Amino acid sequence: MVFEPQESLKRKMAKNGSVLQYMHSVAGAGKGLIVMGVMLIGIGVMLAAALFNIMGADRAIVMASVIVVPSILLIVLGIFMQKKRESAWVSSYMKNTDMKEKDLHQIDQEFKQPGTILLSLDNGKDANSLKRMGFVTANYVKLPGVKPSIFRLEDIVACLYTKKMLCADGGYEDALIAYPLHGDWVYCWTSPPEKASLEIVKAIGERNPRIITDHHFTYEGKEYDAVSGMDAVKELCKRVYGKQ
Repeated sequence: MVFEPQESLKRKMAKNGSVLQYMHSVAGAGKGLIVMGVMLIGIGVMLAAALFNIMGADRAIVMASVIVVPSILLIVLGIFMQKKRESAWVSSYMKNTDMKEKDLHQIDQEFKQPGTILLSLDNGKDANSLKRMGFVTANYVKLPGVKPSIFRLEDIVACLYTKKMLCADGGYEDALIAYPLHGDWVYCWTSPPEKASLEIVKAIGERNPRIITDHHFTYEGKEYDAVSGMDAVKELCKRVYGKQ
């Protein structure tokens, strides 16, 4: 799914001044601890209710407290870890992408500008779905998913959907794939919805017509495979467009 967000949605996604920070908060061990703590509290409450008539109120509360008190501590620890993760979003993106700090701030500024589009592999618009979305700004692309797959639009060599990605067992798998000219960064989402994938490929290809959007293509009589022959495709693009 590809759509242009309303200003109210863009403000929601950048409520703390950074859409990248907002998306960075979708995952982390802290969230896992918070969820676990809430679930254990629920178990403790149900246990107390079940034991109320059997053991009496005092003993039932004591038994439940054995579960509830540590659960509260888990939640507190989870909140602390999540806040720490969110505050370290810049260093995390720099570590896991080839972006510099100035790029990250530029992306946040461009996201707020007209023309930004959102990229999604599902139809959800709840908070977690929004945080897993990708987007395209004037000069950058963030592809859908939890991992920080961010590329400069001009650096993307290929962005394509294929039903013929060769697997290790010799079979084939559907995949949405993108990669830049330099480095070993490869975005690969297996078994994505076809319609949404094709919309994403089309939208990104329209922003940069140089991007290869076909799995197989021919140039100057030579056949290229943009999935299994990434290195050859990169060298072709360096030669044709004079990039090093």
